[in-house]
Amino acid sequence: MRRVYFIWFAKKVAPYVLIELALFIGFLNLIGHNVFVSKVMQYAGQILANSSIDPMVWANFVLNTFLGTELIIQLAVLGSLAMMVLVFKNFITSLTQLALAREETKMVG
Repeated sequence: MRRVYFIWFAKKVAPYVLIELALFIGFLNLIGHNVFVSKVMQYAGQILANSSIDPMVWANFVLNTFLGTELIIQLAVLGSLAMMVLVFKNFITSLTQLALAREETKMVG
């Protein structure tokens, strides 16, 4: 019976998750080619060197870094965040449907 559940789950989830993961990887690839991650890490290290653990300082750093980038990078960051949300949403929804399907078959069987 587990095999049936696995096949059902794979057919239900795989197409959506694969498309969303491909888009997510595309957005991350775009970010990776256009953002100097070493510079971002250097700036973050400077904040840590000043012993700043204040959330407002970090929020200001993230906001200024985000607003200081080009529009295409901002769109890629927002797109990658949206893809992460969609992947988790679809995965959790499918797991819930799987649990409900298991309960229904237990009642019938």
